Amino acid sequence: MAGLGFVSSHGFVLRLPRVSVSDPAPDPELISFLRNADLERLGGYNPEVVPFVRSLLLLTAGDLERAHILVQEASAADGTYIHGIVHRIEGDFDNARYWFRRTPVHPAAAEIYRRAAANSPKVASCTTWDPVWVTDWVEASKRTGADEELRAVLAIEAEVLLEHFAEHMVE
Repeated sequence: MAGLGFVSSHGFVLRLPRVSVSDPAPDPELISFLRNADLERLGGYNPEVVPFVRSLLLLTAGDLERAHILVQEASAADGTYIHGIVHRIEGDFDNARYWFRRTPVHPAAAEIYRRAAANSPKVASCTTWDPVWVTDWVEASKRTGADEELRAVLAIEAEVLLEHFAEHMVE
């Protein structure tokens, strides 16, 4: 993924997707690295997107608390969308829906939908990307377990969001 080579060059692996607080297990070493990483220098990100990139990366590593702090006060689409993801991962589905409903259509939504629909019959049955609907799907999976289709869709969502932020890299 664009802008994230520094993670693997430091010996870490991003494990997508994060379905819940414990799935996959948090990676304390990766969390420590990401909390302190200079994302402007290492990843080439513009300062205005660094909190969102760091939040998504910390979510991937399993640090929901710090990821939440980074987006808690954000009011633009990037921050409110990631805020919804934080609550979806922690299992606070009503709160996740609230934040997704507060998010105007995210700039990456069309690309998330395009890739997810190509890989998921369930997403393809929808007309657009709907993170509230995906939240319902994640909530339902708590009873039956997250299947490979859901995992693929959540991974695509995270990857496309990270690519969206890579578009804001310093030239």
